[in-house]
Amino acid sequence: MARAPRSRASRAERRMQKERAASALQRGLPVPTPLPKRAPASAAPRSSSSPSGRARSPASGSTSSDQRMPLAVKLLGLGLGLLGLVYGLTLFRDHKSLPDPTVAPANMIGTPAK
Repeated sequence: MARAPRSRASRAERRMQKERAASALQRGLPVPTPLPKRAPASAAPRSSSSPSGRARSPASGSTSSDQRMPLAVKLLGLGLGLLGLVYGLTLFRDHKSLPDPTVAPANMIGTPAK
């Protein structure tokens, strides 16, 4: 069986990080904490307490890869929105260009002049 890679940082880089953290603690400076490791989606068991994937705590971040909307869906929505806008503007223009039926024109073609 092949071992999964632990970290992309080399041993020397990890050792330097530990030394920096130790010297920062001695001087009373804040120590940068490493980000939590991300487990593959197949390895993380789903909690049965929240039936939908949307029920997450706000601290977990809302831009995780499984929460993002695909680009094709965004483009489709944008296209449909633009089509609706053009259609609405066309209807508005046509409605404005129609003459008002309550106002009778003074000189209609086809009526005999007196």
